[in-house]
Amino acid sequence: MTSSRYKNAQESPGYLLWQVTAMWQKEVRRVLEPLELTQPQFVLLHACLWLNEHDEEGKGVTQVQIAQFAKVDVNVTSQVLRALEKRGLITRARHQTDTRANIITTTEEGTRLAVEGIHLVEESDKAFFETLDERKGEYLEIMQEFLRQKTES
Repeated sequence: MTSSRYKNAQESPGYLLWQVTAMWQKEVRRVLEPLELTQPQFVLLHACLWLNEHDEEGKGVTQVQIAQFAKVDVNVTSQVLRALEKRGLITRARHQTDTRANIITTTEEGTRLAVEGIHLVEESDKAFFETLDERKGEYLEIMQEFLRQKTES
């Protein structure tokens, strides 16, 4: 009896994804370290900035919108945003029409760190994914298909 259907671990798509993700996360942690931001903090800080920059209706961005955009659990989002607020990187203000919601915005320092962080992470991604070369478009399509399928179900 064998514990796996695969002859070796390199045949398992999930295990390969886990290994590559761990390598990528290690690199992202390294580039974010000088900013004293964890990867979840950076993702949610930048998501807040991005959503506010693209808030065409001008209603403000809520914690739930940030969580949905980043595909992060609402409770985790709440904890991370609380830490960002303590550092003075975001502010919360009462929503004008939904008393249960807060409008989340980045402070001047939060905006600066989000912008600096995205430049660092994008450069890191460029170097990390250069291995894909001309297959990068195909990779992006596959990842986007996973997101579509898993989000719809």
